[in-house]
Amino acid sequence: MGDVQVAAMDQGVGLPGGFGQIPANFTSQDPDVNEQFVCAQCGGPANHRCTGCHITFYCSREHQKQHWKKHKSACCAYKVCVSSEIGRYLVATRDLKPGEMIVSETPLVMGPQAVTIPLCLACYKPSDGKYSCPKCGWPMCNAACAKSASHEPECNLTASRGNPLQMPPNCYNKPYPIYEVVTILRSLYLKQSSAAKWKKLRELQSHEEARRKNGRYDKDVATMLRVIREFLKISEAVFTTQEILDVCGVLTVNSHELPVTPVPVQALYANISLLEHSCINNASKHFDGDFRVVVRAAVNIKKGEHISINYSDPMWGTAARQLHLGETKYFTCHCERCSDPTELGTMFSSIRCPQCTVDQNGYLVSENPVGPPTDYRCVVCGKVQPHSFVDAVVQSIGEELVMLEKGSIEACQAFIKKHSQNLHPNHYYLQDIKLALCQMIGQSATGQGHEIFNLTEKELVYKQKIALELLEVANRISPGVSRLRGVILYELQATLSTYARRKFSAGEISSDHMKNIMKEVKKYLVECIQIFSFEPPCLQEGRLATIARLDLLELETFLDSLNSKQA
Repeated sequence: MGDVQVAAMDQGVGLPGGFGQIPANFTSQDPDVNEQFVCAQCGGPANHRCTGCHITFYCSREHQKQHWKKHKSACCAYKVCVSSEIGRYLVATRDLKPGEMIVSETPLVMGPQAVTIPLCLACYKPSDGKYSCPKCGWPMCNAACAKSASHEPECNLTASRGNPLQMPPNCYNKPYPIYEVVTILRSLYLKQSSAAKWKKLRELQSHEEARRKNGRYDKDVATMLRVIREFLKISEAVFTTQEILDVCGVLTVNSHELPVTPVPVQALYANISLLEHSCINNASKHFDGDFRVVVRAAVNIKKGEHISINYSDPMWGTAARQLHLGETKYFTCHCERCSDPTELGTMFSSIRCPQCTVDQNGYLVSENPVGPPTDYRCVVCGKVQPHSFVDAVVQSIGEELVMLEKGSIEACQAFIKKHSQNLHPNHYYLQDIKLALCQMIGQSATGQGHEIFNLTEKELVYKQKIALELLEVANRISPGVSRLRGVILYELQATLSTYARRKFSAGEISSDHMKNIMKEVKKYLVECIQIFSFEPPCLQEGRLATIARLDLLELETFLDSLNSKQA
């Protein structure tokens, strides 16, 4: 959300519309904008922009307020609705195009993950224990980090126990359980430091009843409540037992991993937490270097459509996704993909029917993929197999996958050859291995060296084949702006480009043919850049965007040289 609120409430939620000064080095992607920033209210020169949509400019805060009535429908891309079935959720208030921003928000609270190595509680670098906060004893980098405002909650609450925390000398470089309490303390501290943020946190679901059923509630009572009461000596008068256990639940259900710090941490966001889940999501989640999360349209979204992100992994089969969502988010997903036994026609979880001949090519699909385990039926012969048979086959192959030699191209290829006899070509185990292979062969995605140029023709053809197979499936299960598609597109264009250049140099294809291939390569490369342009440079995807831009410049230079030779 914008850093400064200028609007009243709409549908119960404050609309974006903050007022931010344009940095001196700011450059818009629109060349017309770069010539002059124009105030949307008066048409005069502007040096401030709306921090909600980042594309509308103003000369003053007063003109932004005056323009808000016209601007709010374009600025805010969503509204909050309520349903008895799914609670609060977000709906698009206008048509959205892929890549268009929907929500931008800073965290309510952030801190270490439940399972983490010891780390500095200000900059999140791994801690070696050489320096500790003199007030509370928590390991930090130095005195500057110890004085950081982000460290204040656990520092004050730990110091109040009387003695500074003492960490054992052998606890570093491996997960240490006491860190699970830090983000809980930071969340609770909002009660004392920010009534507005505390109110927003308390509105998020904790799923107490579901946590009681699966034992997580009792675990929080036995561990976190005990640490807070007995070890930190924080009384019921400061934070009630119900407040502590509610916060534990809110973090379990709503926290997002932040991958932009030296050691990944977790964060809570007020409005992002309202986004519902779908395994065929229409929006994607991105982080910047300031811990802000930005949700963008992944595909075209029509006005009135629910906005959804994927809480799970698109490369998991339905059973695995349902298990993960049930255990961590406490619901059963009934999205289009989960409800379809064929997973949108991909057969992503299907194994070969033992009753069919090789020529029949029959595969088994679950008769009820979103309910309790049920029988599987062959899509060709119609014969039924018990779920125990399918589970046994999948478990056996899964155990072999876990034991597979890491980083071995030969081992991956042998796995595919062996288990293609039992699994559908699009089965998630085979897709997982193909994705790894696609990146390992030539190592193009790492940006290290130019091994792809040393591949044999057979290796290039093989890599191109699996990249196309992966892209066909990804277009169905993770369409539009998705990291999965971005990686595959990069690998595909690198392979196609290398193969075509080799053929052209050998005189096996004409200049016109070469230009047509390179236009296809450019299309893949441009889309890859568009997908990863939303990622910060501290992430591999952001670094890949930089590499892809250099590749695009080189490609355009090459195309220019081809055109000049033909002129």
